[in-house]
Amino acid sequence: MIFRPLPLLLLAALALAPACSRPGTSAESTESADENAQSPAAASLNAKVKEREVQLVRVAPIQVGLVEKILEATANIESLDVVDVMPERAEPVVAVLVEEGDHVQAGQVLARLRNDNAKLAVAEAEVRVTETRFAMELALRELERDQQMVKNPGPTVILSDRDLETRRQTWEAAKTAFQTAEVAKQRSELELRQCDLVTPIDGTVSLRDVSMGDMASVGTRVFQITDLSRPKVIMYRPQRELVDLRVGQQLTAKSEAMPGVEIVGSIERIAPTIDMETGTVKVTAALEPGAQAVPAGILVKLRLVLDRHENALLIPKKALFHEGDYVYCYVVREGKAVRVEVFRGYETDEAVEAAIGTALTAEDLVVIVGADRLGDGDTVEIAAE
Repeated sequence: MIFRPLPLLLLAALALAPACSRPGTSAESTESADENAQSPAAASLNAKVKEREVQLVRVAPIQVGLVEKILEATANIESLDVVDVMPERAEPVVAVLVEEGDHVQAGQVLARLRNDNAKLAVAEAEVRVTETRFAMELALRELERDQQMVKNPGPTVILSDRDLETRRQTWEAAKTAFQTAEVAKQRSELELRQCDLVTPIDGTVSLRDVSMGDMASVGTRVFQITDLSRPKVIMYRPQRELVDLRVGQQLTAKSEAMPGVEIVGSIERIAPTIDMETGTVKVTAALEPGAQAVPAGILVKLRLVLDRHENALLIPKKALFHEGDYVYCYVVREGKAVRVEVFRGYETDEAVEAAIGTALTAEDLVVIVGADRLGDGDTVEIAAE
């Protein structure tokens, strides 16, 4: 029998065979090790899935109530009745009778100018009136006498029509002179009255620019009278708001300078034209301060009710989520979270009106805590209060 040596490659394979068959080095063992290495992550994922199956949330009911569309603005209180009192004569001031803040009535004297010359002019005018009245009465008597003589002529007195016409012209001239004297007297009395500076309206003295002994100048303001009993505010609103603005709409006004005071008012008029440069419309509102004195020029915050909806569905703002222009909330129905698109209506500080198109009812409960972990259709559990 002849023995042949084994090939070198076969001997190497036989030498390695025992090492490959050692425990723990088989393919089966390697796969088992990989599974054991991944088991913590898989367990965590399974735990999260299991946790997601039931979510604990807090809910709030949808309220039903009144909601209003509010316009807020700021403006300065004004008085449309502001009058500057100016002298009509250049005379020294001899008396100042009021001070700033005093309430005055129409026709009340605020200050007096020197009036000696004006009084003399009135006295002279009165004398002239007396003289012309006497001359007119004399001319009238003579005219009536001549008219009677023409009707009943005597044997020795003959009057022509020309003589009678002369008498009539004399009477007419005397009457004209009397009327002229009367006008001159009225003018002098007017100039005397102009020495008293009076207010033409009821109001409050808001400015005094004259002192005792000053020389009054014609056309120069010495007092300003402001009617504070009818304060107004003027707003300039964008023209897009015209559709919501109406005469008679109610508003309230508050000022930091008058804490705790709320003044009511209403829109008095809306300008019929739009400012071409600003695109705004002028809105004037009248305020009703009652017994409360409101300084002109004070800055107030206005709150105007443009519209109101009764029995509106009000969603708490903390239940809403925003994705771009899309707004939604979660509602709990039959133990599930239902994602509902919200069409916003009017708003309050705490809630938003569910406008037409929002699939909500007054019986729904919206999620206010825990909604950030929810998906549409998730099972939820309502937490006890």
